[in-house]
Amino acid sequence: MFKSAGKFSLILFLLLGAIPVNAAEKEERVWQDEIAYYVVVDRFNNGNSKNDGNDLNFEDPTAYHGGDIEGITKKIEYIHEMGFTSIILSPIFNEENNAVEVKTMDEHAGTVEDVKKLVEEAHKLDMKLLLDYGEIEQNLTQSASWWIKETDVDGYYIEQADSIDVSVWNQFHKDLEELKKDFYLVGSIESKDENAFSSYLENGFDSILNQSFYEETASVFSNVDQSFQPITEIVAKSSPLLSTYVDNDRTVRFTRHAIENNQHPGVRLKMAFSYMYTIPGTPFVYYGSEIAVDGGDPPTNRPLMNFQSDEELIEYLGKLSIVRKTFPALTRGDYEVLYEKDGMIIFKRSYQDESLIVTINNTTETQKVKIPAAEIAEDNKLEGLLTGDTFEEENEEYEFIIDREIAEVYEIKDKTGLNIPFISVFIIVPTLFILFLVMAYRKGKQKS
Repeated sequence: MFKSAGKFSLILFLLLGAIPVNAAEKEERVWQDEIAYYVVVDRFNNGNSKNDGNDLNFEDPTAYHGGDIEGITKKIEYIHEMGFTSIILSPIFNEENNAVEVKTMDEHAGTVEDVKKLVEEAHKLDMKLLLDYGEIEQNLTQSASWWIKETDVDGYYIEQADSIDVSVWNQFHKDLEELKKDFYLVGSIESKDENAFSSYLENGFDSILNQSFYEETASVFSNVDQSFQPITEIVAKSSPLLSTYVDNDRTVRFTRHAIENNQHPGVRLKMAFSYMYTIPGTPFVYYGSEIAVDGGDPPTNRPLMNFQSDEELIEYLGKLSIVRKTFPALTRGDYEVLYEKDGMIIFKRSYQDESLIVTINNTTETQKVKIPAAEIAEDNKLEGLLTGDTFEEENEEYEFIIDREIAEVYEIKDKTGLNIPFISVFIIVPTLFILFLVMAYRKGKQKS
């Protein structure tokens, strides 16, 4: 996908170095700080054709498509460059062996050694690796313990965790925490009730997928000029420990909703991700959404990954990830809506002495909105971190002028000083990258 394997890594490295480090002390890493990427192993990348056998069938959406653990290891930089900090693997176990004490690997997925290697490579990049248990059996704790001890995986994703009593998960978490202190337990439940979410969060789960958020997101962002009110109500009442998503293994792909509304999927996903990455809750991205993969009801929502796709959305996710990681207000801050009307929203995220302003224009026209300075910060300026838009308070108010289908995250700054984030993204980074190419060219000439 990338013409140079190091191109985007270089840009991200330089950008991270150029954005000012937040003054807040580094806190213990928790699920709120993660950005998760769910990989359907069989549909991602074929790293070892020797385990294919004679079962490949690309025409059948229920058949084996060739992806394996080795293929993910070979593409781990691709995932890392988008800013993801956790990878969740779809079930890799042989479902016919549920009765055995330890789950065995699906031969197509690879070997235990392949999992060990993937975990090692993830940890080198400061990424976590979680395994999905699609099947829950009586010996779950014993099996899960074995995989932690054997491969050093960082946790588990449990689909339909409410299929068994919540008290079981409390003990499950306690048992595994004795093996690994920074262990994560994430999952989904059928219920959309806030009390049900709370029950699982209080009994061992670090996070539960926010199904209500998905349903409203599919409606609000797959089209333009839609009121934000339904989704802001969900966010306001939801625990910040929940995980947000635009599609997953059990849903129609977000792209399909956009196409049905005669909208460009890439632009629609930019708007949806802009909101998801800047509100309370952990972003949970299903493989292929970064390239606007299309798909209907399961299993047609799980096509083979295409790595020869447009990089625009991928790079946009990288930018959002950098901003989210840089400012604790986006991972731990409160959420205050300052303006919302017919597809235009402005909200404030604050944490300790840090505040950010997020604007999303999900309409078909440029929007102009004035917000009293008393609601933001008096006698300051706002510096854009995504587009570089910068402006100051005038007449005790801030006037936002946001082009159609554009999002921006503003840092509140003193009126003096340079716009370092903008200079980093649009001037310093491209200049240094050009210098890098020139030096590489000269080095190549010398060798020849």
